[in-house]
Amino acid sequence: MSPIGYFSIIRRKCKMRFQSFIHAKQLEGLRKKILYHYAQHPVVDAEINEALAHIEKHKLSAFFGDFQKKYNANEVAVHSDSSNGLPYVVADGKKLYFKRSQNKRTIQLLFNGLRTEQDSQCPHCYTDHDFFVEEGDTLADIGCAEGNFTLMNIETLKKAYLFEQDPEWREALEATFAPWKEKVQIIPKYVSDTDSETEVSLDSFFAEKEDRPNFFKIDVEGAEGRVLEGMSGLMLQDKLKMALCTYHNQGDFDAFSRYFAQTDFKFKPNPGVMIFLNDLETLQAPFFRKCLIKAWRQGQKT
Repeated sequence: MSPIGYFSIIRRKCKMRFQSFIHAKQLEGLRKKILYHYAQHPVVDAEINEALAHIEKHKLSAFFGDFQKKYNANEVAVHSDSSNGLPYVVADGKKLYFKRSQNKRTIQLLFNGLRTEQDSQCPHCYTDHDFFVEEGDTLADIGCAEGNFTLMNIETLKKAYLFEQDPEWREALEATFAPWKEKVQIIPKYVSDTDSETEVSLDSFFAEKEDRPNFFKIDVEGAEGRVLEGMSGLMLQDKLKMALCTYHNQGDFDAFSRYFAQTDFKFKPNPGVMIFLNDLETLQAPFFRKCLIKAWRQGQKT
């Protein structure tokens, strides 16, 4: 390696360590801010008090609970596929590919986060013991990114529609689902309430299709409301299940709860609360958010 290349690596590592140090300081500052706020403004909410008890003894994280101890990013083995040059990890015996531009550490952290989120005790988990993907279901994975949830259920599914606008993620998705390409369709658009060159509504996309989804996973960085607006027709199906994220915007959980309360859907929030750390620098009280709502119409056992 040339001296220039060597020093470039050193500079990059120093930058990453400095950024990690700053991030840790910000987390600790927010942890103290949260504890101080609730010391001054006690609440009776059992889920918040359970989270506070965890925060008092641990570093701040998005989720709370000992289930997180089962997962260690350092133990994630990242491989490189010589046939396409893409990085991947092995998840339950299947290859889950990541972006070509992502380095090993980024992938370790991403995959560790994915498996933590889908732990049965995590408030972000899309399924539970009586709400799950059943044999023969058709899935619409809205905001699929790497497609981990679809891959977890690919052998059970009849068909899967993956909506992903990012070209790098689509390249990874095509590699991941090559063994099941006959029942996977990747759609290169954002899901919204309008139709354009880059966006599509679900009602519009599925208007002429026979294989309409009956399971919807919706996790779209705060655009969940627009997705619902664009699927009012699909919401009339006799059998439908939906795992809907509610934490990207502070008021989403209350808004979506009111929405489902006005319909003939049954619904329930996932147990527990979380902190949306993407808002780390601007986060204010009440700090905690409900993570996900599961909704269903007749046909889903509960």
